[in-house]
Amino acid sequence: MINKTFTVEKANHFIAENKHLVNTQYKPEDHFSAEIGWINDPNGFVYFRGEYHLFYQFYPYDSVWGPMHWGHAKSKDLVTWEHLPVALAPDQDYDRNGCFSGSAIVKDDRLWLMYTGHIEEESGVRQVQNMAFSDDGIHFEKISQNPVATGADLPAEVIAADFRDPKLFEKDGRYYSVVAAKHKDNVGCIVLLGSDNLVEWRFESIFLKGVEHQGFMWECPDYFELDGKDCLIMSPMRYQREGDSYHNINSSVLFTGKVDWGEKRFIPESVQEIDHGQDFYAPQTFLDDQNRRILIAWMQTWGRTLPTHDQEHKWACAMTLPRILRLEDGKLRQFPVKKGQYQIQIDKDCHYHLGNDTDYLEFGYDSNAQQVYIDRSHLAQKILGEEEQDTSRRYVDIEAKELDVILDKNSIEIFVNQGEASLTATYYLTVPAKLSRID
Repeated sequence: MINKTFTVEKANHFIAENKHLVNTQYKPEDHFSAEIGWINDPNGFVYFRGEYHLFYQFYPYDSVWGPMHWGHAKSKDLVTWEHLPVALAPDQDYDRNGCFSGSAIVKDDRLWLMYTGHIEEESGVRQVQNMAFSDDGIHFEKISQNPVATGADLPAEVIAADFRDPKLFEKDGRYYSVVAAKHKDNVGCIVLLGSDNLVEWRFESIFLKGVEHQGFMWECPDYFELDGKDCLIMSPMRYQREGDSYHNINSSVLFTGKVDWGEKRFIPESVQEIDHGQDFYAPQTFLDDQNRRILIAWMQTWGRTLPTHDQEHKWACAMTLPRILRLEDGKLRQFPVKKGQYQIQIDKDCHYHLGNDTDYLEFGYDSNAQQVYIDRSHLAQKILGEEEQDTSRRYVDIEAKELDVILDKNSIEIFVNQGEASLTATYYLTVPAKLSRID
């Protein structure tokens, strides 16, 4: 059944007619944001016909979350992006309340998308998996076999109402998808679906089940191999705080380990938080033409105040700069595709203010505590969250030797010791962004 409330054509028309109304005071210059409206998770990050494509969760009609569409852009360098027409709208019965997150893969020079259809009914929520394809990389057709996977395909121990965010990959000539789910034990789990042709899918296994302190729902999984290790990225809700990690109510983590492909189960060996700042969620990766594993994330997290919405700027949220990933001695290293404006060599304490005496972001290195930090407590426009503990100051415990700092109109990304750690945060200054060292 076709749902005419939202269509690709309506969305594209609305963007063309209204994008000139956007207030660009805080709109980033070097980070991706939509022309208008709200964005969240990156989707379908992929290399196709010589260009990088980025899809994303998108609600063009307001600067808050709404019925999800898939926005679309492409780039030749991962820094400068060209906006493309909206790729998907919630226009079918099986996705009528939202085209939720998913991913992309190229097969026989055709671009395929796998996404979650969100359905709200009197009896509750259903989430199903769907496929769409494109032969020109711009216009997408949803296949007639949708939905290709539903809660009926899952074992009884999995809660079918939370079954979303499929991430496609190919292994030994077969197609797979890791999908987020919730276990009846009130922990997150990742299920594995398999297919020979991207159209007919079946449940393969519970790929990984969480334990109690690792959060009650895992979103946006991503499986890949990196430097000889199997890797599984996910974004848990309410991962238990531990030392300098998992302070946000929603985190993003990397499990490393190995997959038993006979049992189709992921065997974890280590887990680490990917970014130690306030605004980093739902990362997704892809392998490019140079065999680089590249990650991009939503530069935001759920439950935060949004000054651009409150001030009716008609846009909200952006993506991080893409990052090249490597594993060295089991530890993740991240390298931004664009070098920062400031390379800071550290031989003692260094503290920086961005702003003026009454409205400023503070960041730097505390040599006594051996912490690199971002502190938003002195901003005039407070950014508050749902956390029970204060997250205005986030930090990573590390002996820092150098910082690579990337500043945009409303964001900061700090890379420590050549990508050994990273911190990402947003801010909204009411004064000029003057940078000064204060120690």
